[in-house]
Amino acid sequence: MATQSHPNQRRSTRLRFRCLVKISGIDPKGHAFIEETETITINKNGASLRTGHDFALGQTLTVRTLERGHMGEFQIVWKGQPDTPEAGQIGIEWFDARRFWGIDFPPEDWSGH
Repeated sequence: MATQSHPNQRRSTRLRFRCLVKISGIDPKGHAFIEETETITINKNGASLRTGHDFALGQTLTVRTLERGHMGEFQIVWKGQPDTPEAGQIGIEWFDARRFWGIDFPPEDWSGH
């Protein structure tokens, strides 16, 4: 079962990276949806992205990058709370980690400063 963790408790270095994606799945009310959106940050394990939908923690999404056409299954592991700067954002983690975003990540000890 997924837990709502703080967005700063990532397992790998986050990079601000805008990637246009199409997300799809079944919403908590049982309705199929497709939404074009963009990532805010990415890391080796997943991403944060903007969305106009309300999702449940642990819910599965299919994500397809619009530029490269890469597809993957992700789980929602974090939701921005209403009336906060993170409202309308979700954190996703993939089931099958691989080089999804098409970039190389810095080493884990890189501070980015």
